[in-house]
Amino acid sequence: MRIIIYTGKGGVGKTSVAAATALRAAALGHKTVIISTDAAHSLSDALEFQLSGRITKIAKNLDGIEVDIQYELENRWKEIQSYLSDFLASQGMDAVTAKEMAVFPGMELMSALFYMEEFHKGKQYDTVIMDTAPTADTLRLLAFPETANWYFDRLFHMVRNVIKVARLTVGKIISTPLPSDRFLEDLENLRERLGYVRDLLTDPEITSIRLVVNPERMVISETQRAYTYLCLYGYTVESIVINRIVPDELGGDYFDAKLEEQRKYLKVIDEAFSPLKTISARMMPREVLGIKALEGLGDELFGKDDPTTIYSMESPMKMYDEDDKSVLAIKLPFPMDQKLELYTRKDDLTVQLGAFKKSITLPHSMANKEVLGADMEDGWLKVKFQGEDHGKRKDRKKRRGRKEAGKAR
Repeated sequence: MRIIIYTGKGGVGKTSVAAATALRAAALGHKTVIISTDAAHSLSDALEFQLSGRITKIAKNLDGIEVDIQYELENRWKEIQSYLSDFLASQGMDAVTAKEMAVFPGMELMSALFYMEEFHKGKQYDTVIMDTAPTADTLRLLAFPETANWYFDRLFHMVRNVIKVARLTVGKIISTPLPSDRFLEDLENLRERLGYVRDLLTDPEITSIRLVVNPERMVISETQRAYTYLCLYGYTVESIVINRIVPDELGGDYFDAKLEEQRKYLKVIDEAFSPLKTISARMMPREVLGIKALEGLGDELFGKDDPTTIYSMESPMKMYDEDDKSVLAIKLPFPMDQKLELYTRKDDLTVQLGAFKKSITLPHSMANKEVLGADMEDGWLKVKFQGEDHGKRKDRKKRRGRKEAGKAR
C-alpha cells in the first residue's frame, strides 16, 4: 500500500492538491481512499461532495472520510471513555459534563493514525492520501506515535502494577472507580497499534511526505522548519509541491511587482529544497471547487505521470562506521536558529530541536559507548560514538600506560 501525506502552512492549498492527487490515482486504476485529519474539515467543500466520519464512496476507485471525533468516541473508545467519565463523575462532575470531558489529549490523533493501520492490514486500498491540518497540528499528529511509545515504555507497566496493588488495598474502601483489566488491556493494545503505525509511516517504501508551499517568504520559512522536524521524527520527505504560481502572462503594471517577487522566491525554493522532486501548479483562473476543477488541477500538477510514484526513499537516519568511529547521522536540513541539544541515557539518545524532541533507542553496537562528539555537515547531524577499533586502541593505551608506570616504580 502507498501512503502519501500532504502537509504545509494553512491556506497553501493542501486540500485541493490532496483531492486532485486522489482523483488522478483513482482514474489510473488505483483503489484509493482520501482521509482528512483536519478538525476544521474542508475536503467535502473542495470536492463538493458530502463526507462524514464513515468511509463514503466518492467515485469509481475512490472513497473518502473526514475523521469525526464524536463518531470515534461512540465506536472505538467505549471502554476508555466509560472509565474516564465514571472517574470524573465520582469526583462530583455531572454525568453530561463528565462524558464530554472524557476525551483525553491525543484521542483524535490516534483515531486518524489507526485508520492507516486498518487500511494496511485490510488490504482494500492501493493508495491512501492524507489531507492534514496546518503544519503545527500535523507535526503533533506525526510525532504522536513516537511520544506515546516513550510514555508507554516508561510508565505503563509501573501503573498497571500499582493498580493491581490498589485493588487489593485502598480499592476496597474508596468509592473512586479503579481501571478494569479490560481498560488496561485496551491501553496495551493502543501501545502495540501505535508501534505498528510508527513503523508503517516511517517506511519510505510505503509512506511519503509531500510539502505544499506557495512562493512567499513566510510560507517558505515555515516549510523549512516542517521539513527539518519531519526528518527528526524519521519521516521521508520526497517532494515539494509549489502551488498557486502566478502565470507570467499576467504581467502589467499591477502584477509586475508580484511576478518579480515570485521569481525571487521560486529561486529560493529551488536552492533551498534541491534535490527534492518539484511538482508545480499555476494559479487556476477560478476557485478550485468540484471534481471537474480538481481533475484540471491534477493535470496541471502531474501531466501524464502517475501521482503515486515514489520520488525518493532516502531515510533521514543512517548508521555507519567512519574513521574507526560509529556514526549516527540524522538529516536536519534547516536547523536555522533553533537550539539543538543532545544527551544520552543508557541505550537512548535524545535529540531536542527547539520544542521538538526525539528519543532514539541505540542499536547494540552503539549502546553504552562513549559519545565522542557531534557535528553538522551538509544538512546532517552526525553523532560520533566510540568504534570497536577506537575502543581497542584506547584499552591498549591504558594497558601500556599501566605497564610503563609499573616499570617506573
